[in-house]
Amino acid sequence: MRISVFRAFPDVYRFSMARYADEIVRHVRPLLAGSEQIGFEELPSPRMDGGWARYWDQYVRYGRHAREHAGDVNHIVDHAYSHLISSLPPGRALVTYHDAVAVTIPGAKWRTRQSLAYNLRAMRGAAAIVCLSASSRRELLGMIEMPEERVHVIPMGIDEAFRPAPDRQQVRRRLGISGDAVLMVGHTQPYMNIERMLRAFGMLVAQQTHDPTLIKIGLPFTPDQQRLIAELEFGDRVQVVGRVPTDELPAYYQAADVLLYAPLWAGFGLPPLEAMACGTPVVCSKSGALPEIVGDAALMADANDDAGLARALTEIVSSPALRRRLVDAGFERAGRFEWTHDARQLLELYRAIGQA
Repeated sequence: MRISVFRAFPDVYRFSMARYADEIVRHVRPLLAGSEQIGFEELPSPRMDGGWARYWDQYVRYGRHAREHAGDVNHIVDHAYSHLISSLPPGRALVTYHDAVAVTIPGAKWRTRQSLAYNLRAMRGAAAIVCLSASSRRELLGMIEMPEERVHVIPMGIDEAFRPAPDRQQVRRRLGISGDAVLMVGHTQPYMNIERMLRAFGMLVAQQTHDPTLIKIGLPFTPDQQRLIAELEFGDRVQVVGRVPTDELPAYYQAADVLLYAPLWAGFGLPPLEAMACGTPVVCSKSGALPEIVGDAALMADANDDAGLARALTEIVSSPALRRRLVDAGFERAGRFEWTHDARQLLELYRAIGQA
């Protein structure tokens, strides 16, 4: 049985999809029997200019490529590419559904909404659908007609590299971090709620009882967000690191005092789990799957309540006892999301499809 994992295009906003695909192959491969194999498929040199050429490559050229490179089982790791199902052997494809931010949060472009609608229709032809959370499964079943037994919840796991540092202060010195470090991880699209998080950080600064620094990992702030930072007069309190290699990312979690992660919607929520695994407390929103993912191991506030987010930040940096409780609860919570277990579930699903 040959398992083909179809990757998304290398979009800067889909970095997590690339990591998801990489982790699936890395953790499933050691579990395979002698006659089984798993590998990637992707369209060579897709055009990423954002225009119609991108859509032609995604919806036409990639379909032709998929038809020629189909495996015995085909896993489409991003539901935005569900249209590939029509190019693959019937009954041999499964797809991972992440979330419907494009229709949940106002402001999405017309083409984005149409693309999602088209791919949701295509998903009905999948032999199985994988959702990363029960929340995203409920969301999906509310949008398409699909037998519930074909929709499975298999979360992402946490890479083994995300763990506490043997010497946290040494890591902080190496990264040039001092004071209370508030970490933000991810891109800057509207649903990530960057402006609210910046205002929450500003309220922490305004108290003048702490010396916080905001560290941004991922895409740089947009011009509008940069103007807000200037209006809030953060000065040199903001450190934009940008994209970092995956093997360097744990160090920033380890060095931070708290992760601030408050999207307007989330189908899963990997950064909070990675922070917990590194021993870093988390402040997050109550949106989407986040309450399901973090449980009682994080402080939560409404995504639109910047004052509530600021209070949670203040509580963590002000109370060593609370910090210790959250760190201990975070270790326990993160321990539930282990890739080997998730990979076994995926392999069982691959085999069921391959033998059908």
